[in-house]
Amino acid sequence: MLWLLTLLACAGGKSEDADGAAGAETDPRSEWTGGDFWFSTTAVEDGCMGGALRILFMPEGSEEPHRFEHLIYLPAYEEMPLSQTIDLRDPFMEMPITIDEGPDGVLQARGSVMESVELGGNFGDCVATMAVDVDLSPIDATTAEGYAHIGMTDVRGDEVCPVMDDEDCLVVLTLAAQLD
Repeated sequence: MLWLLTLLACAGGKSEDADGAAGAETDPRSEWTGGDFWFSTTAVEDGCMGGALRILFMPEGSEEPHRFEHLIYLPAYEEMPLSQTIDLRDPFMEMPITIDEGPDGVLQARGSVMESVELGGNFGDCVATMAVDVDLSPIDATTAEGYAHIGMTDVRGDEVCPVMDDEDCLVVLTLAAQLD
């Protein structure tokens, strides 16, 4: 499956000297040390089934950011590449990921797969395979922002399962991460 990936450029801030005068740009990567982060989904762009999957990713509604149930460890640059399994909430499951440094210091995970995610709701016992690519940009030592691109394929398991019109079904999540 071919995906068009969006990279979020690192956002730098201006430093100030002792007198409060603006100085040179600071590089967020110079402050990044990694650690355990709380993630939140702050927006969903749902290109699957007419937007019916939005509720999976933001169950409280599109105006309410959805905080993940478990902390996720993000590595410092010198720890990359780092392979680990992260815990996600139901109906999602544990997902193996490898985080590596991408262009401009973006933390990237590519090709992580969840084989049988339950769609729930009006979709009965339907499950789907979801492949995930993530791009996160450190903002400072305690925050990062970015996107998750989730491709859904192989919907199966129940006669009420939706028929996919497009094999390249894509959901894009806007993410925020805050150090615990």
